[in-house]
Amino acid sequence: MLVHFRKHLPFFLLLLGISLYSIYFSLFTILRYQKLYAHYFDLGIMHQTVYNSYKGISTGDFSRILEMTDPHASTEQVKRMSVHNDVLLAIVAPLYFIHEGPETLLVIQAVVVALGAYFIYQIAAHVFRSSAYYRWIALMFGYSYLLYPPLQKAVNFDFHAVTLAPTFILGMYYAWINKKYGWSLLFIILTLLTKEQIGLVVALFGLFIMIHTITGFNFSFMKKQNIVQYLRNRWRQAERSELTFAVLITSISITWVLFSMLWVIPYFRGSEHFGAEYYTYLKESPLRFFSVVFRYETLHYVYILLAPLGLLSLFSPGHLIISASEFATNILSANGNMRNIYFHYDTGLTAFVFIASVYGAHHILKSKFMNNSYIRSLGKKLKLSSEIIIMVYISGSAILFSLYLSPLPWGHHRDVYAWFVQPEKLEDVRLWKEYLKDDQIRVSTTGKLAPHFTSRRYFYDFAGGYEQAEYIVVDTDDISYGFQSEESSANYAALQYDWRYIKIYDNNNIKVYKNMSDLIINNK
Repeated sequence: MLVHFRKHLPFFLLLLGISLYSIYFSLFTILRYQKLYAHYFDLGIMHQTVYNSYKGISTGDFSRILEMTDPHASTEQVKRMSVHNDVLLAIVAPLYFIHEGPETLLVIQAVVVALGAYFIYQIAAHVFRSSAYYRWIALMFGYSYLLYPPLQKAVNFDFHAVTLAPTFILGMYYAWINKKYGWSLLFIILTLLTKEQIGLVVALFGLFIMIHTITGFNFSFMKKQNIVQYLRNRWRQAERSELTFAVLITSISITWVLFSMLWVIPYFRGSEHFGAEYYTYLKESPLRFFSVVFRYETLHYVYILLAPLGLLSLFSPGHLIISASEFATNILSANGNMRNIYFHYDTGLTAFVFIASVYGAHHILKSKFMNNSYIRSLGKKLKLSSEIIIMVYISGSAILFSLYLSPLPWGHHRDVYAWFVQPEKLEDVRLWKEYLKDDQIRVSTTGKLAPHFTSRRYFYDFAGGYEQAEYIVVDTDDISYGFQSEESSANYAALQYDWRYIKIYDNNNIKVYKNMSDLIINNK
């Protein structure tokens, strides 16, 4: 029994890390929501979409599935696909039968992301299986994943379906290397449903499999006179199931991306994808591509993504390039937020950054550099094998960047406000949340109050317009200092002179207005 425990100690330590990660980020994000640090963009939007889908399933009113109030105009009901084709939100909706609140989304996100550590552990164990320390090397990668600051910050930042993508992609890759194509395909489908453009990563993965199967990444054939004939012969000799799988997933992925971008989103939106405007400058001036790609901001962004893994990804470019589409999407965007790791935009490339790091470390261990006489003599003096040196390097990089960038309490960029004493106004918010719990009441609130009031069919973001609301709940602090404060301030000034609304509550900077227009007109 003791021998068995020692043998599998790394795996038990991994399970401990996964459990602690799930518990910490579940509690933190729930407290963050409850104490008014979350926002309409995006927890409120996501919750309303999932809540309406849940209600559509439970009541039989299927028109509510993936329905939300337009977050940009706040005037009409639209389908979620008018913004993003992340229909995975409808799949998680049945979990609202357990608890119909944002807490469910936050727990799902924390747990699913944490489980990605299991897959990276198994991938690393597979790659280093010939090493006596393969379980411990795998554990280092597993904990590096759990300590990875960009992913931690994405989990902190409300909820997004695409934040689940790293786990699904890692599961897809792990199933593939074990020839479990059915499981890999399942993970691919889950991946595609997280966001419209993520299918490009899967398509590049399919292309990677084709190249791997046909050439084994040995490009010495380029020296041959008849390259086409050589490749044709290699295609015939290649494993048919592998090639079939590669062609299948590439075809499915490209079809899904084109279907989403050219039909689904334009159909429900009435125009092209809103994100298309971020890249219009390339149409007007294509040469700007070079100045954007080689600017300092781009290099810094890439460094922040790769450095927590000691830049090991660079030593396996074949794997890293599978994330090229996601890198390009973020780097070329005119929206600078897409290069800020505070948000969720880098989650689509996280998985292959880690996979490339695993293979990069393996390539280094097998390289002439690690096997030259100087390195070996140094290892003997320090009584360290090359595997232990690699483990120290991986763990050291993860810890160093965790201390600097992590939102955890020990990080220089720590995010701990959710653990503090709750604001006094929270009791006022809970009072009106209970009073307005009928999900058919039309409500408008300011941004940070929104996640508490989006358990309803019709919700209007105060910054986008309140005119159709029966009740308006505003936090004047949010109006003055919050996101969209300029729009909120303008609407709040207009509200003071809007004869239809009467203030019925004012306490702790929480003000509630009721639409009295019907009563006033009837009295006249």
